[in-house]
Amino acid sequence: MLEKNGLLLLDKPAGWTSHDVVARARRILNMKSIGHSGTLDPMATGLMVLLLGEATKLSQYILEKDKGYELEVRFGITTSTFDAEGEVVSEKPIEVSEAEIEAAARGFVGEMELPVPAFSAIKVDGQKLMDRARRGEDFTPPMKTMHFFDLEILGQAPGTLRAHISCSKGTYIRTWAHELGQRLGCGAHLTALRRTVSEPHRLGDAVTFEQLENMVAEDRWSKGFVPMNQALSEWKSVRAQGNMAHLLSNGQISHDLKAQLIRIFKPGEDRGVQVLNANGQILALIGLEAGKGFTLRRVFRY
Repeated sequence: MLEKNGLLLLDKPAGWTSHDVVARARRILNMKSIGHSGTLDPMATGLMVLLLGEATKLSQYILEKDKGYELEVRFGITTSTFDAEGEVVSEKPIEVSEAEIEAAARGFVGEMELPVPAFSAIKVDGQKLMDRARRGEDFTPPMKTMHFFDLEILGQAPGTLRAHISCSKGTYIRTWAHELGQRLGCGAHLTALRRTVSEPHRLGDAVTFEQLENMVAEDRWSKGFVPMNQALSEWKSVRAQGNMAHLLSNGQISHDLKAQLIRIFKPGEDRGVQVLNANGQILALIGLEAGKGFTLRRVFRY
């Protein structure tokens, strides 16, 4: 029988919104409680981490992980959305060499303040920027701290660059492509994007919708599923003993459990601790809060 509490690594096809992906997964798995850990634009393909059942309670911890992407940038053309989906805003001759493009790309890494794309779902004063942009309103998109690192040049052709880059959560690869074009003076936009990494998961471990349907038909996971007790592999864990599990289900941390937590938890280093039952299932996540001590972050019910 398929376990339906955990992470599902899915290879998103082009043309689908993240909402479409979740809706399709709900139909295939016949369950409502499914979320995801990071939106991909319709144009983009690649790794989406879906949260099944009780794993939806892990969203804030999965979302904060770094991502990695294969991308393609076309120079000489700027668009309204910073990618191939938008309207052409300007066209300029490309008066820089491939070597200059590569040098500019290699230098365009690190932490920096960059503008959010006007066509994005970020809300300002309760309104999505994309809604304001579609209405033709004149506004200045907010700046956001973005961190790009581990750039690898994959190839170049006349007017284009292919690369792999890693970035922090909430970072816009479209912005990176656009701003690179601005630096070079010719403009640019993103023409292809494929997510390859959502730490610690890799695209090679993901499944297609067709593979997912086959696994559901066979009633077994052969690939792409991460059990709850492996979803936060970097967190330390303790085993519940005696009445610990019962107390946790009622929102209480026993004295014996606190004693275990004190022994293993390192403030400033550990994000939290997982409490597991005898079968290895996660019962709860516990963290340390200033002035409050150990507190329950999440309680899981199966």
